[in-house]
This record gives sequence, C-alpha cells and structure tokens, in this order.
Amino acid sequence: MYAIVDIETTGGSATRSRITEIAIYKHDGQKVVDEYQTLINPCQDIPYNITKLTGIDNQLVANAPLFFDVAQEIAAFIEDCVFVAHNVNFDYSFVKAEFDRIGLSFRQKKLCTVRLSRKLLPGKFSYSLGKLCASEGIPLSNAHRAAADAKATAILFTQLMKIDKEGYIEKALNPLSLEGLMPPNMPKEDFIALPNKQGIYYMLNEKKEVIYIGKAKDIKKRVHSHFSGNTNTKSKYHFVKNIFGIDFKVIPNSLLVDIIEATEIKKHWPIHNRSYKRITLNYGLYQYTDRNGYERFNSGRCGKHDKPIKSFKSLVELKGFLKEMVEDYNLCPRLSGLQPISSGKCNYIEELDCRGACEGNEKTATYNLRLQQAVEEKVNRNTTYVLREESSESAEQAIVLVENGRYKGYGKVPLSVDLMNVELLKTQINTAYDDQDMSIIVHAWLKKSKPEDVVFIN
Repeated sequence: MYAIVDIETTGGSATRSRITEIAIYKHDGQKVVDEYQTLINPCQDIPYNITKLTGIDNQLVANAPLFFDVAQEIAAFIEDCVFVAHNVNFDYSFVKAEFDRIGLSFRQKKLCTVRLSRKLLPGKFSYSLGKLCASEGIPLSNAHRAAADAKATAILFTQLMKIDKEGYIEKALNPLSLEGLMPPNMPKEDFIALPNKQGIYYMLNEKKEVIYIGKAKDIKKRVHSHFSGNTNTKSKYHFVKNIFGIDFKVIPNSLLVDIIEATEIKKHWPIHNRSYKRITLNYGLYQYTDRNGYERFNSGRCGKHDKPIKSFKSLVELKGFLKEMVEDYNLCPRLSGLQPISSGKCNYIEELDCRGACEGNEKTATYNLRLQQAVEEKVNRNTTYVLREESSESAEQAIVLVENGRYKGYGKVPLSVDLMNVELLKTQINTAYDDQDMSIIVHAWLKKSKPEDVVFIN
C-alpha cells in the first residue's frame, strides 16, 4: 500500500515551521482506496505570503485540531504504507518533525514522484507538479491546497505505475536502493560514478553551474552524508532540491586537497559555500620611500590587490613584529609608523635612542642601509621554501611554492626536479594569488610537515 501525501506549512523549515494542512490518499498500486484530510492549527502565525499562496490564514485554522490531536489517526491511516510525495523529503521531514515534537517515532519507506517521473517520463521541460500535470493531462484545480495537490499526485502515481514495465518502482523500494536518499532532480548515475577516493566534489544546478564545492577523504561517502539526514531546514531543502548533478576531481595528494578546494571556491563562487568566499583583509607591513629619500614602513589592513612585504593575522601581531625589528636594528619609531610624525621626540620605545632620521639628522644612505638589512634578515630570511608530498600512485610529487613569504601556487613535478630552482618551479606550477586563506592553509601544512618535506631556499 502507498500513502500519497501533501502538506501545507507556515514556512520552509521543518524545525521552525509547522504543518497547516495535510491530505493523504491511500493507494493499492492500481487506484486510490481511501483518503484522509484535515486542517491543522500550527500554533504560530501564518505569514502573509503563505496565505497569499495557499489561501490558508490564521482564522481558517483557529478552530482546527492540533497535530497532537490527529497524530494517532494519521499514524494508523498510513501504517505499513510507503510514504509517497512530490519532492518527498520536504513532506516527510515536516511530518517526521511533527511526530518528534510529541514524542512519537516516525519511520517509513519513501518514494519521490519527481524522481519517478524523471525516470519514467523523461524529457519533460519541467517536473514541478503543476507543469507535469499540465503535460500529462492531469486535472489540478485549487493548487497549493493539500487535498488538490495530493489528488493530482495520486493520479500521476497511478499513471507511473501503469507505464513502469521494468519494475523501477519496486527496485526503488529495495533497502539497498539509493532512491530514497537522492535529491529529486539528481541522476542516480552521478552518485554511482563517485569514487571512494580522496578529492573534491562539485554540486551542480540545472544550468550546470557549481553551487557547492566540498572536499573529502572518501568522496562517495561524504556526498552520501549530505543526503542521509532529513531536510529539516529551509536552506538545506532548497540546496538539495537544486542539485541536478555532481562532478568530482580525484586528488591523491593530501597537500593539495585544501589548496585546490579553496582555489576552486574562489574561482566558482558557489552560492552554498561560506568558507573562502570572503574578500580577505589581512594586516600588512608595507615599505616605501618618502619625499626626503628615507625608506619607511606603514602598516594596516590590506586589500585583495595590495602587496605588503609581510602579512599578519592581526594588527597586534604586526605591531609586535615591527617593534622587535625597530629595537633590533635601531630604526626610527616615527619613520616606522609606530609613532605619529608630529608627536615630538621619538619615545615610543623608551630605551631606544633614535639617531634622528625623523628630523633629518641621519643620512638617508646610512639609515636606508640599516632598514634594508632589517628587511632582509627579519622579513626575507628563510621565507622562500617548497612544501612537497610524494605520490603513492606515480613518480611525481605535489609541491607548494612560497617565495619571500608569499604563496605562489601549486603543482605536480617529477621526483627528479631541482626544488632549489625557484624560476624553474614557477614554470611548473599553477600560479595563484596569495591571501589570508591560503596563508593559513600553507602555514598549517608547514607546522605539521616532516623536515624532509620542506625545502628552504635562501
């Protein structure tokens, strides 16, 4: 037996919104044999846009039963039935959430008439209930009311049963089948093609645009986890509903997975990714020559296209580094940006005896030589290096190049390549822009890498 269900709700989130109407048509595989429908008092206001869509307002449900009052009736009516709906995960998640709230378990097999229609009625322009009914000559009046939509879905289901000559519906109910888990619009073949290997995966919408990118040690297992739970939130429901395909890229090198994921997110800008999408504004230390010929420092937030000589996670970290450099090389605090020029005597560091560059009392050549020495020894020393990871599947190694503290890119090179030859490596890598996200990823790898997997270039 099948229970064809349709509900109306106060919103799109099963955790926050509630059911306002439910209609169920019991189907024996050939025809409808019984029906059940009722309004439900959601115990929360119905938004105006929902009322405009469904015609159900607060007054209409004011005297309707609570879900608690009809829960046992609903449970008894659909007992031992397969739960069938158009976009089944939406309706199922709401019904399950209502049972959960009153302390009753709810667990039934599911069938989605969207997925069934895509399989048995291929080539349709749209698989929305309204468009599908119109193309198949199924009457649908008073749409967006539970009884009307459920009745139309029941007629559609009857037609699907008649044309299912290869037993697709029966196969879909097999416990080992993925049909109950798959998004309504995603080809099952896309999931079957996913490997149990490390890499990144791409969720695609109807236009084949990337809407989400993820990484995983086991791509198939991770993708499966996206669909194994209920679509309890509005955002997850719309996310799952808009998945029309999945692509993937196997990346055996762990070193490159994080970097390629971040790079791809910044390239495609998927609407459902949050991480790595922000325009990062890290703190930077800048060097420039003033109108009097003195080399000076400036510091602050840096934008995407700024080029500081060194970047920092915080202003406190930057100021600490700059103070240390000024102390060690007896640089002028005012010319270093630690103290305003107009503040009088250099006294930012009490124990420091400024040699007078800020007042023109020290020759530019002498001061600039000392400042440049500080930059070379504090900023540039040991900041050019290569992270490497050998591949277990080929005679190659994955590399990440950092030059003068700036991430330059990633790639794969032969094991025999000279990793000390920076100019050669630049021709072998995928060049990329350095930002805070990449710096964090690279530095995390630097900390946990074995000594033999880091090649410092002086």
